[in-house]
Amino acid sequence: MPLNEILNYLRPETRNLIDSVLEQAWQELKEDGPADVAVARRKLAGTIVALASVGETDPAKLKRFALHAARGMRVSALGDRKERRVCNNVR
Repeated sequence: MPLNEILNYLRPETRNLIDSVLEQAWQELKEDGPADVAVARRKLAGTIVALASVGETDPAKLKRFALHAARGMRVSALGDRKERRVCNNVR
């Protein structure tokens, strides 16, 4: 189910919380200069929606976990590229 459809099932207060935290997290993450803005925003939103949908309402926790997930995704992608480069040099 797409994220925008999930929001239809959440209470207005939860949707407002998600919007607020997403904006705060994005303001911080964009300073990192993500390579793919759309993917980074989707990762933030997905993490925030997932946690909020199971009852997490602490904005600080939502933001922290979302930033951690988005930044971890970036580190993972960098690691994958380095690994491919090393593997290509082994041949």
